[in-house]
Amino acid sequence: MDATFMEWLGYATLYAVVVKAVLASTPTPPPDRWYGKLYRALEWSVMVVGRVKEGAGR
Repeated sequence: MDATFMEWLGYATLYAVVVKAVLASTPTPPPDRWYGKLYRALEWSVMVVGRVKEGAGR
């Protein structure tokens, strides 16, 4: 494989890990606020689907 492809794959993996860590460690904001829309876009960008946080802490 091309070294450039492997570099991009590494960056994509790093992005996904960092974003998922941030999403998991912060409360879900209300969807009608600007940061709620940003939060939703970040969830979409790393393919978080459904209601992952529901039931957390039970």
